[in-house]
Amino acid sequence: MKKGIIFLIVLGFFSPMLVFSATNPYPKTQTFNGEESVPCTRVVWQEVYDRLGIALPGGWGNAVNWLKSAKNAGYEVGEEPREDSIAVYSGFQGYGHVAYVLDVFDDYMKIVEGGVVGKEKQERTTSFEIGSGSGIYLTGFIYLDKVPSKSSSSTSSKTTTTTAKKDANSFLKTLVVEGVSFDFQKEVFTYILTVPYETEKIILNAEPEKKTSKVEVEKEYPLVVGENAISIKVTAEDKSSSTYVLYVTREEEKIEEEIKEEDAFVSEVKEEAKKENRWWIWIPGAFVLIALLGVVVKKWIKRK
Repeated sequence: MKKGIIFLIVLGFFSPMLVFSATNPYPKTQTFNGEESVPCTRVVWQEVYDRLGIALPGGWGNAVNWLKSAKNAGYEVGEEPREDSIAVYSGFQGYGHVAYVLDVFDDYMKIVEGGVVGKEKQERTTSFEIGSGSGIYLTGFIYLDKVPSKSSSSTSSKTTTTTAKKDANSFLKTLVVEGVSFDFQKEVFTYILTVPYETEKIILNAEPEKKTSKVEVEKEYPLVVGENAISIKVTAEDKSSSTYVLYVTREEEKIEEEIKEEDAFVSEVKEEAKKENRWWIWIPGAFVLIALLGVVVKKWIKRK
């Protein structure tokens, strides 16, 4: 009996993950646009736990918030892909997306992800270029090589020193694009805007929610025809940061409208020409009328 107790104590000390199993904190299903699927957050949390034995925190919320939440929790983040890391995406109507990186190759990576209708999860290969994607855009990676300690406090000394905690707020208070209206929300980090061809540049005004935060943004951005990606980085007092991204599409020049206008002008000129040509129809008719009138006059004279 004593040997059994000792064995359990030793087992618990060296391998605590065998003593308990963590519960996935994310919902089993989600319904989006009337279609049911397994949330990407649930799939990635489970992949990390099953493959690495790491139980990620459950309060990271929507996928778009994972990069910032992980950094605030002490995880290393970056823009280079690594095997056994988490790829984080923005977009997808503000909810974002996450995927578990299985392997990395020269110019693409293999991932496993959820959020696919009719499937629990799927594996696929995709680009790892920051900003790449269709509807969702890759913003960075969460590295799982080192798991941060839950507590950084030290009890080696009875004397404690209280220091002021630096603010971690890296939200924007306002984000305005002059001449373009859109619904800005501080917790939504991706926006897709469209402007006409005549708009050659946009002017931005961004204000942080906290005065201690620093905003990295240019006031004016020239636009090329097609998609323009504009990043606005907000760095909090504690050096944590958030990045808002505007994907601004400048429409192509509407040449078809000019062609239609030219066609309309040509048609109008032809119609006017037709109207002018109708006057020539009356000339032979006038000669015939004069001749008939002459015959009538002669007959009338003879009768006299």
